[in-house]
Amino acid sequence: EKKVSCVEPLFHLDARRLREQKFQVEPIESFGAWGYSDSYFVLNFRRDGTKFVSMKGMRYSISGKEIPGLVNFIEQELQVDITPNSITLPPVPELNGVPDSDLTPEEFSQIACTINNDRNRISNNIVDRARHGTGHTQHDMFNLRSGSIKIRLPDVVVWPKNEEELSSIISIATQRNWCVIPFGGGTNVTHANHCPEKVTDTRRMISVDMKLMNQILWVNEEDGLAHVEAGITGLHLIEQMNKRGFTIGHEPDSYEFSTLGGWIATKASGMKQNKYGNIEDIVKEVRVVGAKFNLAQEHKLNKVSFGRVSTGVDLKSLMLGSEGCLGIIASAVIKIWPIAETKQFESVLLPNFDAGIKFIKELSKMRSMKPASARLLDNDQFRLGQALKEAPSKLESLRQVASKSLGDYFGNFNGKSVVCATITFEGSCSEVKLQRKNVQKLAVNHGGLLAGPKVGKAGYDLTFAIAYLRDFAMNYAILGESFETFVPWSKLTQVVMATKKRIYEEHKNRSLPGKPFVCSRITQLYDEGACVYFYFCMNSDGVLEPSNVYGEIELCARQEILNNGGSLSHHHGLGKLRSQFVSQIFNDGYVNSLIAIKKAMDPMNTFGARNGVFSNIPINSSTGMEHQRKSHLGK
Repeated sequence: EKKVSCVEPLFHLDARRLREQKFQVEPIESFGAWGYSDSYFVLNFRRDGTKFVSMKGMRYSISGKEIPGLVNFIEQELQVDITPNSITLPPVPELNGVPDSDLTPEEFSQIACTINNDRNRISNNIVDRARHGTGHTQHDMFNLRSGSIKIRLPDVVVWPKNEEELSSIISIATQRNWCVIPFGGGTNVTHANHCPEKVTDTRRMISVDMKLMNQILWVNEEDGLAHVEAGITGLHLIEQMNKRGFTIGHEPDSYEFSTLGGWIATKASGMKQNKYGNIEDIVKEVRVVGAKFNLAQEHKLNKVSFGRVSTGVDLKSLMLGSEGCLGIIASAVIKIWPIAETKQFESVLLPNFDAGIKFIKELSKMRSMKPASARLLDNDQFRLGQALKEAPSKLESLRQVASKSLGDYFGNFNGKSVVCATITFEGSCSEVKLQRKNVQKLAVNHGGLLAGPKVGKAGYDLTFAIAYLRDFAMNYAILGESFETFVPWSKLTQVVMATKKRIYEEHKNRSLPGKPFVCSRITQLYDEGACVYFYFCMNSDGVLEPSNVYGEIELCARQEILNNGGSLSHHHGLGKLRSQFVSQIFNDGYVNSLIAIKKAMDPMNTFGARNGVFSNIPINSSTGMEHQRKSHLGK
């Protein structure tokens, strides 16, 4: 039987449905919070009144363990007081003021006919519509948690189970001039799943959830290829490939919930990019259901794909980063690799951020000797990571004291400046041995100190658990978000410092309570530069429209990144959240060309999500899309 990850809302509604009758249900995902419903942080008290945090569930390395330092860290850094009485966003609100679906019973039945009248795979109830009309920005979570959704929601959600059903859905939507928005894992942080407001587009909004299209269609082990349906989650895909002795190499932080189709549509990147490449390197071909035609590269023989061809513009290039605006990716042929002989971890402490950048930059030039993953945590993020550590045993406490003394003696480390690089090795034993030797040599050259595999593995594991921290903080009127960029090496320090400074200034200018907490992390490495993540948290207690205020500051930070030489996005994409910056990165001639391609592929604008460069396409409800953008030759 097919599996589908169902949604367990944080609020109770009679309309809530779990599709247990037709599908075997995987572990339930939370709604209104990140991750699984059995995994979340909670505040605890000891008899002496001291506070500590623990994580429910057993999925992650820190699950079920006491974390004594987190509350104190948050309170000191943001100047807040975390108590049970300070909870401001309860996890069980009711949704208020959500308009009913505009879909008529006749229209609902027409869509149901495309999926063989299986009423378990079509829904217009408030829970399904709310989940499919939102992603995972702080704005989305704040609105859901506050019980007030101020955005337009899709009129219906439908779950196709194969390409034929998907084609039927798109066909009727095109005929009736409805708008279709694809939905993968719903993990986007760009408002890509938001429906255009009615003032912009009055048509019916159809959300197509791809999760039931999750099959591996074929595997060619000799050529290292697999043909996979696009709705499969990263977790399911990795598990299925591992059973065959292979890995996909792609491991974004969201891999437990995000989908193959979503990775392609956003042009995603994973933490092991150094070894396996980004999604554009892993995907070889795509099959697409379009508004006019189904699109694919043809082969005379089955189960084959070419490593490279010179046959004009390829379909894969069109769909990478298309964000649901050119068609729906039905399946893809991807590259697979035999599971590495060994996987090992390491960590390096360095005296300060400048030393850390020099270390990580030199590491990026190591070509084939570059580890699968190398991440540099600035001092603020490193201290946050330390605050998330479980309570140490007596023996571990002694080791920490000894390690600190050793670091102070040899590296002249200071708790307010030290940074940490966490490293993952994958490959043959001889390859990893040589990589470890090179890392140790580089660490010494830059005044670093090896902190050991345990710290490196803890940093790797923490990547997946730390995503839950935002929603714990939101309980106590603390808003937080991450955003990323690509930065050239020559501008890296400038971008990090200027962006942090801008956030501090914007926070001060608004006379907001407490202090902001801003940290950064350098992740994927390239010859030309690196991906940089920023994390920004603020106390929103007593702030009017706090989520909007946070969003304003984040947009200011994004502008500062652009002003100082960073990119608009490295792998999250543009969606609607960053579409206002498009004119700063593309000239009108290029945007006009993309819109002309879309008009040829989708003349009725059936795929009208309006993400990225397609955000300002005018709509005529009777004739579909009209391109009215003026050309500025020579701009």
